[in-house]
Amino acid sequence: MIQPLRTVHRHAFVALAFVLPVVIVAGTAERRPRLPSGGPAVQLPGSAHLVNSGTLWPKQAIRTEFYSYSSRPGEIDVVLIPAEELNEPDLLLYWSVDPPSGDFIPAGARLLGHFIAGKPFVLPLRVDRSGYLFLFSLPHQTVFDTAKVEKLP
Repeated sequence: MIQPLRTVHRHAFVALAFVLPVVIVAGTAERRPRLPSGGPAVQLPGSAHLVNSGTLWPKQAIRTEFYSYSSRPGEIDVVLIPAEELNEPDLLLYWSVDPPSGDFIPAGARLLGHFIAGKPFVLPLRVDRSGYLFLFSLPHQTVFDTAKVEKLP
């Protein structure tokens, strides 16, 4: 009576011995690469530099750089470079013209993407060119930090 259960148990462990290493290798291969926080991931031309500010984010020391291009009028890119690595899991970057309401993102906020230090994000600007940047922690479901962006040139 116990012999068939032992046989099934042995076959299950033999299968796991082959499946688990494959899952671990595939998972590590699919991870996002960690970028150094010392500089931007993409080299942006210096002639397109608009504004450089280190005081937009009240809770974190994040240098914020805005770029504009003559080939793409009306489009502004933002690059966030934290002074030290942010130890918050799965940060998402949002843009909104409405101010924050506690730990919740406004209904009209637009997702710019997963936060990666030094990665340029395109801002969906309107005529007034002002709004708010949000770093949102997906696992904690809270706003990690907020930056008020005044009128951009």
